[in-house]
Amino acid sequence: MRAAALVVLLVFLSSAACVGEGNGSSPTILQDPSRPYVVTAVDNHFHDAHPSEPLALDRSLVFKNEGRNLHNVTIAGTTLSRDLEPDTSFTISSLGSLVDGPGRYRLFCKYHADLGMTGDLVVVG
Repeated sequence: MRAAALVVLLVFLSSAACVGEGNGSSPTILQDPSRPYVVTAVDNHFHDAHPSEPLALDRSLVFKNEGRNLHNVTIAGTTLSRDLEPDTSFTISSLGSLVDGPGRYRLFCKYHADLGMTGDLVVVG
């Protein structure tokens, strides 16, 4: 009986923390909206940008490179195209300073987009 109660508790806790489904079979856990939204580049992949959770215009955005290769962050429809060396990061203090308004903005690495290193930022008002 005790093992069954533990299983029920674990299922409840994991479902309470999970808000939606990602592209794979594992659930997506939303980041704290009072903190910067973090997109992490790992060799040939952007984490948390398939698509991003809905991001407010006043939300700050951090790009980190935790991979071994040089990457680039380019956001279509904006002026942002910046290289990102391994083990470095940069911050955009407010999405509203970068994008024209709410919408879906394509994100890609100009060096590895052909390998699937793309994503989408979902910006809301």
